[in-house]
Amino acid sequence: MSTLETQVLIVGGGATGTALARDLALRGVSCVVVERDDLNAGASGRNHGLLHSGARYVAGDPAAAVECREEGAILKRVAPQCINDTGGYFVAVEGDDEGYVAAFPELCARCGIETRPVPVAEAREAEPALSERTIAVYAVPDASIDPFKLSLESMAQAQRLGARLLRRTGLHALERAGGRVVAARLRHGPTGAETRVVAGVIVNAAGAWAREVAALAGLDVPMLYSKGTLLVTHARLAHRVLNRLRRPSNADIVMPGGTVSIVGTT
Repeated sequence: MSTLETQVLIVGGGATGTALARDLALRGVSCVVVERDDLNAGASGRNHGLLHSGARYVAGDPAAAVECREEGAILKRVAPQCINDTGGYFVAVEGDDEGYVAAFPELCARCGIETRPVPVAEAREAEPALSERTIAVYAVPDASIDPFKLSLESMAQAQRLGARLLRRTGLHALERAGGRVVAARLRHGPTGAETRVVAGVIVNAAGAWAREVAALAGLDVPMLYSKGTLLVTHARLAHRVLNRLRRPSNADIVMPGGTVSIVGTT
C-alpha cells in the first residue's frame, strides 16, 4: 500500500470539491481530491445549468436569493468562459396569482436583484415561444452555466498549482486517533490498488453520498433524498432563461443549453 501526505483531502469531485481544491491551491495549501467515479458524476453533472439571479427565491427564502445574486456575480467575474449570460424572463400567464406578480419587483429590490418590466408584445417578439396568454414579463440577470467546464477548469488550475486528483478511486475506510480522523484508505476501482492518505483535514464533499462518507468516521448525517426528472428538448426553444412568475414549483423553468432546452425543475 502506497502512502500520501497532504494538508487537505477532499472526498468528492463535483462542483464543491473541485472549487475548494482550486481555492486551496491558490492559497498554497496542498490538497488531494478523491473521486470514486469521474468529475461531476453526481448532481454536478445532472442539473439544468441555471445560474440563478436569485429572483426565484425572493418570496420564500430572501437569504438564498441574496446568496444567489452574490455568488452569481462572483462566478461571472472569475469564470466568464463557462457562462452564457443570456438573461432571463419571469413570465406570468392568465390565471397566475396577480398579487404575487404585483409584489415581485419590490421583493426583488429588497434582495438587491435588478428587474425590468418588459412589455408583453416586446417579450413575445424576442421569445416567440411565450404563451399567447402572457400577461406580465420581468427581465432578470439569470444566466446559463456549463457545470462540466466549470469543474474541469477549476480542477485543472488546482492541478497546475500542485493539487492531485485521484479518479476512479473510492474511499473505503477512515482512521481515527484521539477523536480525530487522521487518515483515509482509498481503493482504485480498475486495479484494486490501495493508497493511504494522511491529511490534516478531510473534507466531505460527496453530495448525495455525504452520509456514507460520514458513517466511515462514526458520524450520522441525516439526509432526505428526492428523485427528480429533467426534460431535454430536441431543439432550443428560447434564447433566454424562461421562468414562471409564481412561487417556486415543479416544471417552471425552461433553460437554454447549447442547441437544446432543458425543462425543470424537478
